[in-house]
Amino acid sequence: MLLSLLVACVVFAIVVSGCAARVALSNADKQRRADGVKVLKLVWGTTGIAGLIVVAVKLHESGVI
Repeated sequence: MLLSLLVACVVFAIVVSGCAARVALSNADKQRRADGVKVLKLVWGTTGIAGLIVVAVKLHESGVI
């Protein structure tokens, strides 16, 4: 159950990142490109922070921290 939820979150992040990258790279409108970059920063920032939290929790559970 937990693994399928994790996979779903990763797939969602990849899809949103791909769509935002397409908008940021190939759109003619300057404002839409800027919005695409903002979404990319948001998705990858959130994903990075969540990843660090998961790693810290797993290290704490295993007794390393």
